[in-house]
Amino acid sequence: MHQPLPDVSLSYRLIVVSEGSGSIYIDDSCYHAIAGNCYAVSPGAKLIVTSAGEEKNEMHYFSVTFDIITAQPDNDLPLPFANSKVIIDPFVRTLAVMRKLIALKHPESEEEQLSYHFRFQKWMHALLKQNTVKSGTGTTLQAVEQSVLFLKDHFNEKISTKQLAEQAGIGIKQFIHLFKQITGVTPHEYISTLRIRKAKELLLVSRQTLAEIAEQVGYLDSYYFNRRFKEITGVPPRVYVNTRQYKIMSMSYVCALLALGIQPIGAPAYHLGYYAGRLGDNITNIGDKSNLYYDRMKALKPDLIISCDTIDHETQQQLEHIAPMVTIPWMDLYATEHLQAIGDVLGMEKQAKSWINDYELKREVAHQRIKTYVSMDETVGLLLIEGSEIYVLGDRNAGEIMYRSFGLQPPPLVQHLLVEHPNQYGRKVEVEQLWQYEADRLFVIVYGAEAALTYKKLQHNPVWRQLSAVRQGKVQTMDSDKWIYYDVLSLSGQLDDGMNILSKR
Repeated sequence: MHQPLPDVSLSYRLIVVSEGSGSIYIDDSCYHAIAGNCYAVSPGAKLIVTSAGEEKNEMHYFSVTFDIITAQPDNDLPLPFANSKVIIDPFVRTLAVMRKLIALKHPESEEEQLSYHFRFQKWMHALLKQNTVKSGTGTTLQAVEQSVLFLKDHFNEKISTKQLAEQAGIGIKQFIHLFKQITGVTPHEYISTLRIRKAKELLLVSRQTLAEIAEQVGYLDSYYFNRRFKEITGVPPRVYVNTRQYKIMSMSYVCALLALGIQPIGAPAYHLGYYAGRLGDNITNIGDKSNLYYDRMKALKPDLIISCDTIDHETQQQLEHIAPMVTIPWMDLYATEHLQAIGDVLGMEKQAKSWINDYELKREVAHQRIKTYVSMDETVGLLLIEGSEIYVLGDRNAGEIMYRSFGLQPPPLVQHLLVEHPNQYGRKVEVEQLWQYEADRLFVIVYGAEAALTYKKLQHNPVWRQLSAVRQGKVQTMDSDKWIYYDVLSLSGQLDDGMNILSKR
């Protein structure tokens, strides 16, 4: 194949490989690039990107260029990981960010422009956090712990125990001893476990061939991949694929799966709410926020766990020992984007898009109808009382319906905050601050028995009684069972309930 001429990068560049495979040359270094890899290129570096040459495995990638500007132009501020392969974890979050950046590439409003820059800066912060090496030396055990973390991101690369020991700065025998002390297995066994776990995930959610999956997880010899897969799982990969039942356990996205016609086998109790409960009769309760039932999860034998990026590291490690796990970003995406991301993972892109199109049509109809019931000049405030705390809500959860779907006006201060930071759940406030969020009408969600006592006490507070909406009798409570959740089924139901509430005022 003809070798293309090198391209000299004039700005910093990040290349994210989304599909297929190929080669990336940065100056004198050559990298075998596959889906899930990311490379950073500095200004002045020579860059060549070539595909594998086979149409079915043609490499597709995102390329993001940017400049670094400092207050003192003479100061050099290079990326600490420039001209090299970089860590991007989780990969599905990066793909979601890439797609959103493309969608907002030509912003039509100041709000979209702010959203574009906010998403990029947040992504860059995550990259820096994952790829910047901390200064200072740690203990020998900490060095081996770093090797364990390193392998989680580089298990698909050819790396020996000797290289790992040298990287940790200790002898091979001591390294293996400490590694087994931390993980319970040798480095070779640990790498094999990570590779097969990733392979199981890809077998479930991708449409790649076995040879492509073997290469992606680090096995250039597909026969050896088949042998190792059978040794670890008990069945060859092809049998694993053909007999799978898509037994999915969800940590956060029950309603998105139900919208796609998939009933998860298990989910935490706090995600089995009003709308999930109506469609998911046989979903096993696997615990709550403070107490997850890991033995019950293991007994369910899920093929795949779909989770969000807000769970703590310890919980994530426990889940990874139960089944392959796919992480979908929570706050970075809207509910419909959650659905689309899960559709992409499960090969159900068309079903997800169809559901979203129907929902968007329903939103538009509701937006037009609501004008007959509500003056668009009115301001509407949203409060959530949970336990003893009070929250002023933004344009997520109930605000998604009231502000973004119905087009109602939030209080001026909330409007200002949403221009700076869209897709915002809200903020906790003290009673004494409520006057800052004055609105013509107030809707209050009271969540739980303790919250009911808090609200009863609040109604006797002089600050509350001086609010304009309170004095004019324009305060209304909303059913917390219907309005506390944020997912596509809840939003669809909230559109209907919101219309009923506003039409009867």
